[in-house]
Amino acid sequence: MSVKFQIQLEADAVTESTVTIPFDFHDRSSLPPDQVLEDNIVINPITVRTYFKLKPLLLKIDKDDFNTVVEMKDDIRPDSKLVEIMDRYDSLFMDIICIGLHNQKSNPPAWFREMLVDNCIWKDIYILLNAILYRIGYNPFCKSITTLRSVSPLTEAELIAAQKNLESWTSQ
Repeated sequence: MSVKFQIQLEADAVTESTVTIPFDFHDRSSLPPDQVLEDNIVINPITVRTYFKLKPLLLKIDKDDFNTVVEMKDDIRPDSKLVEIMDRYDSLFMDIICIGLHNQKSNPPAWFREMLVDNCIWKDIYILLNAILYRIGYNPFCKSITTLRSVSPLTEAELIAAQKNLESWTSQ
């Protein structure tokens, strides 16, 4: 995935445009006869309902593992750490991708997941996962929080203590 594509994903996420990713569905054996697939995957802006479905799944991923997976690089090569993370969360990542791509009130159909499993390689999973995270605004939000933490004179614990102290004083 190029830097240009990454910037385009960010821009599309901010403007809430639809993102279309070219994709080759070479194995269509899981596709029901009444369904038609094009040669791309379309990611629509994530609805609040879909976000609420994704949030508990995203919280199951360790923070350090999550940060490793969302690192966008021009040249994605499977180092041992990334391969281990992809192996550890493979089913969870597929759930996140299916829900994010389906992006509807109903759950994704079983054939949809099977089509992705039959046609994805690890790099596809990595790209689709990151595209969905951009659609919910995770990456820009995460970067802004990291920036704020790096310039803040207070730690997270001190901020919580200050807030609790303020609440105790205002409630008296």
